[in-house]
Amino acid sequence: PRHSSLMIEFVLSVYMGANLIDKTQRFIDLDRCLYFAERLSHQRPVPAGDGKRLKITAVCKPQPKRK
Repeated sequence: PRHSSLMIEFVLSVYMGANLIDKTQRFIDLDRCLYFAERLSHQRPVPAGDGKRLKITAVCKPQPKRK
């Protein structure tokens, strides 16, 4: 018999300043998602024009797995 179980995946959400710029990367393994989130979040702020620099922040958000 098939067991119905809710599977989740983790979406790497990447922000530049307060703006969400990407949420296309999906991971089954939270640790792998966190590896990329940590690497992105720890880099230096990026140039954004007019001499401004914006911080990149990345987080892993759980969501139901797409079929």
